[in-house]
Amino acid sequence: MKQSDYRWMVKVGPVWSIPFLIPISTGIGLWLGIWLDGKLGTKPWLAIVLTILGLASGIYESAKILINVTREDNND
Repeated sequence: MKQSDYRWMVKVGPVWSIPFLIPISTGIGLWLGIWLDGKLGTKPWLAIVLTILGLASGIYESAKILINVTREDNND
């Protein structure tokens, strides 16, 4: 097979990470917020703020991946 027959695998790899990015980044924000709330006594404010920031960062990174994959697709 030609090299170009396997190019789809290079594009699919980053897209497969998207279902993991959003819940993992949200979970890390939640965990860090709960931990900091316990240390600083600010329950539940840091958990809420850091969970929202984690969710936003997961969505942002997912959008960047999709933009890069579609941009590469248009250049072919």
